Amino acid sequence: MQIDESWYKLYENLYGTEFNRFLTIGNTKIGYTNYNIRSLNEIKELIEENYPQNEFYISLYNYNTEENILRGGLNEMDKYEEYAEKNGILIRFKQNTDIIMEEITNLTDIQKFMFIRRSINLGFNKDIVEECSKIYNFFKTHFNIKGYPMFNGYDECLIYYRTNELKLSYPSLTCHNLYKLLKEKLELKTLLYENIEPYAQIVPLPGTQNSNSRLYTQLYFPEYSYEEIMLKGQEKFLDEEHLQEFDTSNDFEQFMKDIDNEIKNSENSRYNFDDIWDKL
Repeated sequence: MQIDESWYKLYENLYGTEFNRFLTIGNTKIGYTNYNIRSLNEIKELIEENYPQNEFYISLYNYNTEENILRGGLNEMDKYEEYAEKNGILIRFKQNTDIIMEEITNLTDIQKFMFIRRSINLGFNKDIVEECSKIYNFFKTHFNIKGYPMFNGYDECLIYYRTNELKLSYPSLTCHNLYKLLKEKLELKTLLYENIEPYAQIVPLPGTQNSNSRLYTQLYFPEYSYEEIMLKGQEKFLDEEHLQEFDTSNDFEQFMKDIDNEIKNSENSRYNFDDIWDKL
């Protein structure tokens, strides 16, 4: 069984045909391996070799360098920020899985799978679905921009927004404070923003499976109900209607620049974003 061909159309839309990214492949039992990839064809070759027994994660950003971005290890965060093509923002919502992990500790593999799928079907992920929708509608209302919402098949919803190249003095710190501001002002509980280095993020490759639930990382429309989103995760193909064109927003990009300027002009990390927020 191979990944459905329709997903490669989305990859071209998201990543182009030539780039400098990295792909992480593996699972919890055998571990994970990182690959530097330069083209859509290389993604296809690695999927054909490793799917469906492994999970796939791709770097969120393209890196504007001829260097193999993995050389020297993943701990050199300054390198990722320096070379990352800053033309998008990812907002992620993560559901805590501690309760599930405790419950399945002594179960067989098939029992673990059945318990996880039952938990998902009964509403385990309702918080992340609701908060993802809340952010989607907020951005649509205040910035007139639509994103790509995805469900990772287990415990996370994500929205990707395309921007023009962002010229920021403190890009990672600006993104970190964007997430923090959204979480505080909109009273979000599941928005994940602790990582202050967003330009080193990896995300699940759309169309591939999560090993815990065997659901696919799927795009969905924000007006879908919880039940529709979970059912969508069972489908291995991509509907052509989801291949909408990316739009950008000058208002959102200015919002990011305003946050960046506040960071640049503040002393001792005492930021005041209230005036920026109140302009929305």
